[in-house]
Amino acid sequence: MDIEPMDESQVVSIVRGKINDCLNESGGEISETRMENYDYYVGREYGNERDGFSSVVTRETMEAVEWALPSIMRVFTSSSEVVKYEPVGPEDEQEARQQTQISNHYLTRENNAFLALYNWFKDTLMYPNGYIKLFMDERVVTRTEEFKGLDMMQLQAAMFNLSQEGEVEVVEQESAYEEVMTDGYASQTETFSVKLRVTKQICEPKLVNIPPDELLVAENCFSIDLDEADFICHRVRKTYSELVEMGYDRDMLEDVGSGSNQFDEEDENKLFSEDEDDVDESDPSMRLYTVNECFLKIDEDGDGIAEHRKICLIGSTIFADEEINYQPFVALTTVPLPHQHPGMSMIDMVKDIQKIKSTLMRNMLDNIYKANVRRKYVGDAFISDEAGTLDVLLDTASEFIPARDPSALREEQVQPIVSEILPVIKTMDEVQGIRTGVTPQLSLDPNILRETTMGAYQSAISQASQRIEMIVRIFGETGVKQLFVKMHQLLRTTVDKDRTIRIRGEWVAFNPANWSERNNVSVEVGLGYNSKAEELQMLNNLLTIQKEAAQHGLATPGNVYNTLDRIVELGNVGETQTFFTDPATVPPKQPAGPSVAEQLAMTDLQMRQAESQANLQMKSNEMQMKQQSAAVEAQTKMAMDQQKMQMQIAELQAKLAEMDADKKLKEAQTYKTLEEARGLDLENDGTETGVVDLLTEQLRG
Repeated sequence: MDIEPMDESQVVSIVRGKINDCLNESGGEISETRMENYDYYVGREYGNERDGFSSVVTRETMEAVEWALPSIMRVFTSSSEVVKYEPVGPEDEQEARQQTQISNHYLTRENNAFLALYNWFKDTLMYPNGYIKLFMDERVVTRTEEFKGLDMMQLQAAMFNLSQEGEVEVVEQESAYEEVMTDGYASQTETFSVKLRVTKQICEPKLVNIPPDELLVAENCFSIDLDEADFICHRVRKTYSELVEMGYDRDMLEDVGSGSNQFDEEDENKLFSEDEDDVDESDPSMRLYTVNECFLKIDEDGDGIAEHRKICLIGSTIFADEEINYQPFVALTTVPLPHQHPGMSMIDMVKDIQKIKSTLMRNMLDNIYKANVRRKYVGDAFISDEAGTLDVLLDTASEFIPARDPSALREEQVQPIVSEILPVIKTMDEVQGIRTGVTPQLSLDPNILRETTMGAYQSAISQASQRIEMIVRIFGETGVKQLFVKMHQLLRTTVDKDRTIRIRGEWVAFNPANWSERNNVSVEVGLGYNSKAEELQMLNNLLTIQKEAAQHGLATPGNVYNTLDRIVELGNVGETQTFFTDPATVPPKQPAGPSVAEQLAMTDLQMRQAESQANLQMKSNEMQMKQQSAAVEAQTKMAMDQQKMQMQIAELQAKLAEMDADKKLKEAQTYKTLEEARGLDLENDGTETGVVDLLTEQLRG
């Protein structure tokens, strides 16, 4: 089947139809319940009162709500980390803890979380459902600043400081010259008077409690989790100025026109005065518009798959239409009913008791009044002839009553019923305590209390508070847990730049755009005040044990600091660094200096060591001198031996030289003789031969 894309008129028709079919609509069944609960809370009359009789209205519903709130608020606001993001692995421990601290910071420090949670929980205790909205507040805010008598440098400094907040624009400027005396000389100085407009872009998570009658929920929503609803509409009245600040188009707003300023039935029920005037529209910027901010599943593009979209509708005009993956609302209920979005409130559990006790109180007061001011039966014989008797009877200041026959007057007999009514009222108090767990009048009999241990008394209080503990657990596991999941999702998907905040005394830099999706959340609630006191006592006992264990090396300073950190956190008295020092931040301790006695002993030891060292040095010097003397003697002897050996070698060389010289002389003489012989002219060979042989023998010889 082919599906055609929707045009604007079709979208408007579908959205209008879903709005008309929603829960929480004014005049519906849930709206009637809210109005009735509000009447019970403020103590309005029931409509069955009679003239002349007591019309007192007891306030059990108000007492139950107001007594339950302190215990609930204490659990969620006394600790800085009620809800924690669970790590997905060992490497994720530090990141999960840091993200927990950042989310808690934005919920508690950047928002008035106490007031928002207070109103949210109070709505939930009073009405079938309570709602809260967590969204990214993106708007442009302007303000004006005036400065007078500034010189040029001061003006520049002021404008620079303001420019750190946003864009600065000069609206008005005046200058003047003032005569200034400097070192006896007069000079002219220019001063400025300016009016500056600062325009600031705000983009911060914002937490706002939503009145139950403003949030319309699809009728087929069968869960307290609004993420499962196909349609949610936040119907709210906004002024023209607010819408322009939020970025709505001025021309489109002019074309739409403002809606009726009349209060609807539920709004009028909350007014204490019936003479409330409509909003004054003499100022056009304060014109009111009914804005329907819808979050729904719708198939606008005709692909057969419904997408999550946000559509802002004023009148029959669509001002915004975008695909989203985040809806900002979280719901709560005191007593969840399976397969239903609306639950039961604490007032629903108590209002019948309030009506019964109001009736009993009225009857008891009427009985007491009749007993104190009894009606009289006046006979004719009692009245005087002048008829003055009746006038005197009606005059409460009269001391004497003239009568003809005193016996003709008798008083009405009234049977006291106070003793019968008081036990019934006490029984209803007990029923109220069982239903709600709110028992401010809880006490033990004095006679029993003297014989009762503290453990039994604490057990009685613990049993009485179990109902409140269950309500706290429901709040934590449903709305508060989902609120923290949404805070993580909102920061991760809308903040894409580095930010720095101060957490527990330290500045932490982070960028949520780098966070991974995180849905694993644990809630540490539901134990109540008594359990906190028990935990503090256990931690104090643990601290004592750690001191003893530290002596045996079984506990480190880091272990002790962790215990102290938890004690300070539970006590909600500030930052741990204010009272204790983290041992991880302390540099290694330098050894302590010696005492005076140790210094004297050390000095004496040093003197003895110096004396001993001096003796050793003297002996060493003597030994070195002996060694040096022996070395000198040995060197002298060696030098003399070397000199003697050199002399012997010289003598030997001289002899060898002399022998060599003689030899060379003989050879030279022989050579000379041979040469001379060769020069002779011998006549015969025999003679020559004989001479030669003779010379040869001489040479050999």
